[in-house]
Amino acid sequence: MQLLFRSGGQRMAVDMERAGEQTLNVGEYSYRPTQMARKLRRLAHHMWGSDLAPGILEQRLTFEALDGGTGMSPWGDSGSFSPTSGSVVSLGRWDEKGSIGIALHELAHEMHMRSGGYDNSDGVLREALSLLAERESGLNRTFEREPYYTASNLISQLCEISAFARQSFAKRWAEIVTLNNDVSLSDLVNFYLDRSERLGMNRWLKRYSDNLELRDAVLNHIAAVTLRYSLNYRRYFIERVVRCNNEIAPEQLNYVFESIATLDRRYPSDDLEQIIDVCFAPHTRQRRRLLAFG
Repeated sequence: MQLLFRSGGQRMAVDMERAGEQTLNVGEYSYRPTQMARKLRRLAHHMWGSDLAPGILEQRLTFEALDGGTGMSPWGDSGSFSPTSGSVVSLGRWDEKGSIGIALHELAHEMHMRSGGYDNSDGVLREALSLLAERESGLNRTFEREPYYTASNLISQLCEISAFARQSFAKRWAEIVTLNNDVSLSDLVNFYLDRSERLGMNRWLKRYSDNLELRDAVLNHIAAVTLRYSLNYRRYFIERVVRCNNEIAPEQLNYVFESIATLDRRYPSDDLEQIIDVCFAPHTRQRRRLLAFG
């Protein structure tokens, strides 16, 4: 890992792992380059193991210290990744721990590219993998702009579900790196929610149809509708799906899904649970109620 100093048009590169016990001050933060490099190397090897090819950390990851790095926003341009030249992390925007998290974020783009899926993935999936990686250092960020907003929400939801979160990083990474878009990631959230809380989606689908393509289409449509739902709304939606009559035609089921999505967009301030209930009502089995006589 290289530490690149830039000042007054001059530049100087230092091997971070041979910087000794020196402390570097950039803006309002202090950094210990050698300790940062060691921690980052430990985390990277823990996360990606043998997939972390020799030379990636040494040749493809650079920390940059700019002269006058005070008052810079921690939300903008903290790091960057180029398939050609690798990753750059700017010091002075985050403290030491946060800067390590940003480095893992950019390194995740590198690992995603080397897996072969980077070019075929949308922005949400790319950022979701990087946000998953930076969480390993304890950095948890929220965002207001896309694609980071949706990526952050989906990764946060996955990490709230015990069936996903208790797995090793390598397994969590492997689950996501094979995907390529936001809807497939939303489907993964629904899968783990159903599995963790035994909502019955998988059993309902088996009863509903033997056609695997139809099952996949239903799951994909559910994932698209619930893409920006919270876990509570996802749960509520799935609970209504599994109460649908098995005789409901695929066209009717699609109409229900589309109606919910349309009404939600058209009336964003309305109660979403009520919209879901109204659209599913003609097709769901009513729960049996015990009548009390007295």
